[in-house]
Amino acid sequence: MRAARYITGWAQARVSGAQPERILTALAERGIDFWDAAPPRDYTLRFRIPAGAAKLLPRLAETMGCEGVIESVHGIPALWHSARKRRTLLLLLLAAVFALGASLSHIWFIDITGNVTVPDGVIRQALAECGVDIGTNWLAFSQDAVRNGVLLRVPELRWMTVSMQGSRAHVIVREKRTYIEPVPEKEYADIVAAKAGLVTQVQAKRGTAVTEPNKTVLPGEILIGGYRTGRFGVQGPTRAIGTVTARTWYEITAEAPLAAAEKTYTGEKMLRFALILGKLRINFYKGSSICPAECDKIIKRHDAAADGVFTLPLALETVTLRPYETRDVSELELREELSAMLEEELSRRIGEEGEAVEVKYTASEANGVLYVTLRAECLEPIGVPSPIEANEIP
Repeated sequence: MRAARYITGWAQARVSGAQPERILTALAERGIDFWDAAPPRDYTLRFRIPAGAAKLLPRLAETMGCEGVIESVHGIPALWHSARKRRTLLLLLLAAVFALGASLSHIWFIDITGNVTVPDGVIRQALAECGVDIGTNWLAFSQDAVRNGVLLRVPELRWMTVSMQGSRAHVIVREKRTYIEPVPEKEYADIVAAKAGLVTQVQAKRGTAVTEPNKTVLPGEILIGGYRTGRFGVQGPTRAIGTVTARTWYEITAEAPLAAAEKTYTGEKMLRFALILGKLRINFYKGSSICPAECDKIIKRHDAAADGVFTLPLALETVTLRPYETRDVSELELREELSAMLEEELSRRIGEEGEAVEVKYTASEANGVLYVTLRAECLEPIGVPSPIEANEIP
């Protein structure tokens, strides 16, 4: 009832006189609804009536020797009447509604998840060729046609789907299995080698060890089988648990031009602002955002969107320019910098549980480029879970 009255509109009325309650009888005789009438106080009666009867009330009260006043009008008709007096506000409201309607049927943002080795740019290019791009009407494309087109253009993918949330396209992909995926805890699994190495120790807490120390293994080779033998010699599937440690060897090379320079920031910052409307860009600065001197460029984008509700093709972009000065770096400094980078990369590859037993560095120069190579012998766990089916056990 309240919602209906808000849609049609209602008015707060006040009638003052000797017998103001007679107005209620007159309204009832004319079939005019009223509600929230309070007992008269100080010869004044207040109540509510439909907005359509607001003009009739003063004349009707006058015939009874009373004064009728409309104190306020509420509801959608009152809001519309108020908005008509403010044309600029009304135009802005209509523009916002139009922009929101356009936003809900067009793609303004594309999120890609699930890719490990295939770059986002490759998938975006394939989507654009299949009709899924910024500014396109998502109601016009076919899910099956887009999926088949992208999989044909990107053979590294084995599956993909596109779902819409407002004006944001969520693209989920799965690559052909060229890497070992995590295995849920409750699934049967072998422990296989993630990399090549010379086994030094095998600790099988569950499952059956199928390798032994001093044996060389290759990536993907089973180290601990996901099965176990019961009391009566019957084998059943399980999730292998254990650790296999092996000696591994790495050779990693980093390079940098001998004419390398080191940056020192001046402390100065320059800001640039731009408004992005769809594919239209409006710059609030003169010239370009290219720094007149050497500088770093940091871009931040603030979208007009409510996550999961709507996304407008409107964004504010801020560009921060940080000038810097450069100085030449000596060959010794460059070699130390590259060596530190290689050491960090080695630590990333062997993980926290790995240990570098022996590390050697060599350096060489060719065509103005310095090459530093790290050769390392390490001890590290190499076993990772790999899912199996119950019918795959020996």
